[in-house]
Amino acid sequence: MVLEIAWKNIWRSKLRSLVVIAAIGIGLLGGITAVAFMNGLLIGRIDDALEIETASLQLHNADFMENSELEFLIGNTDDIIRDIEKDSSVKAVSKRLIIETMISSNRSAAGVKLLGIEPEKEKLVSRLYQNLADSNSMYFEGVKRRPILIGYKLAQKLKVHVRSKLAVNVVDINGVSVRNVFRVVGIFKTQNTGFDEMNVFVRFSDMQKMLGIDDDKAHEIAVLLKEMLNSEQLKESMQREYTKYKIDEKALLKIRNDSIPLDIYSKISMYSGDIEYSKVLFETKLKEAISAEYYDQYSKQLYTACETGINISSWKQISPELAMQTTWMDFVVYVFVGIILAALGFGIINTMLMVVLERVREIGMLIAIGMNRRKVFSMIILESVMLSLVGGFIGILLGIITVTFLNSKGLDMSVFSEGMQALGYPSLVYPTIGFGSYVQITIMVIITGVLAAIYPALHAVRLNPSEAIKEE
Repeated sequence: MVLEIAWKNIWRSKLRSLVVIAAIGIGLLGGITAVAFMNGLLIGRIDDALEIETASLQLHNADFMENSELEFLIGNTDDIIRDIEKDSSVKAVSKRLIIETMISSNRSAAGVKLLGIEPEKEKLVSRLYQNLADSNSMYFEGVKRRPILIGYKLAQKLKVHVRSKLAVNVVDINGVSVRNVFRVVGIFKTQNTGFDEMNVFVRFSDMQKMLGIDDDKAHEIAVLLKEMLNSEQLKESMQREYTKYKIDEKALLKIRNDSIPLDIYSKISMYSGDIEYSKVLFETKLKEAISAEYYDQYSKQLYTACETGINISSWKQISPELAMQTTWMDFVVYVFVGIILAALGFGIINTMLMVVLERVREIGMLIAIGMNRRKVFSMIILESVMLSLVGGFIGILLGIITVTFLNSKGLDMSVFSEGMQALGYPSLVYPTIGFGSYVQITIMVIITGVLAAIYPALHAVRLNPSEAIKEE
């Protein structure tokens, strides 16, 4: 009965109710579209980062992470890759050689990161081959002797084009300076101009010969997962298999320099030696040495300091800024929609208060003939919630239609492409928003309706029936 009365009361003043409903609908439409745009922008950045720049996981020699010197290699890479490929969550695996060096043309020179890759295997891990700048560019085809793939931004800097020659100067594994000439086989262009300017690709075999590195060794193993973002479970499994921990003098020096309390340092140093521990055993040793409180506080630093063998890094560690942004996306939904609903909430309060003031005599009569004050309170709350839900439903429906349309067509931001690409974001954005966000928004609309009606409802139940009936 109360529900039916509340619904009929909403439409007693149709124009006023329609204005409130329209305001809620338009406000939510704007909020949903803004959140979907930011979400699409972030997803585009993450897709590029994982499928071109980082992959889901990377394996390195633990010392290479601290100091990217040439000699810090991973051994038995083929065996490791075969083991990783057995995991059902893995999509593809590829190995790389990496050095920082100088590259020069006849007209200019630049410092770059030189990566040696196996082109066919790399295609499965990275879609860089899909980002060639023009029809003249090829992905390691058409140039038989020392082909090199460079970024569009670097090509502009060096003033070169496809088929130009580039000289690469390196110091090999024996400390001997080596200079080799490569020919540009292709020029790639991604959404990240920084990546295009700093990264250069050659064949793994060419770089291996140039550096004098033995077979079956690499600086990096890149792993792309079928569910690209869900890397933590495989990372934990691989750490148990490949990562070791040693409390030697080098580790103790790191601990001492890492602002860890002296009493913890003293307890850890008691286990000093050349013994390599597995992750499980090292965890046990740490918990034996220090209290649970200190373990929770300093374990991450201690693991890092004592790490040896192979380091496994997830995309969240490689690109912490992206990890932070993904964590904040749900918060952004609350902030954007919350601000809009907060503003609309004051409009609802004003509307509901006007409703109560216009119906003082009526409410007084209902109370006088025996209607429970709790039911009066519920009636006002329900009117506000229904008003909010109708507006919210219209806003969410319009938002779904708008986001679906923009997602199918894409939102061209090429006017701002230079600035966006400098930050690594795509200029063509496909706005998107998950079902969970719509559920969150619906709940927020209901909460707004309830909160906005509390003051007017309290005002209604506090009315004195005898005085209210006398109101004109």
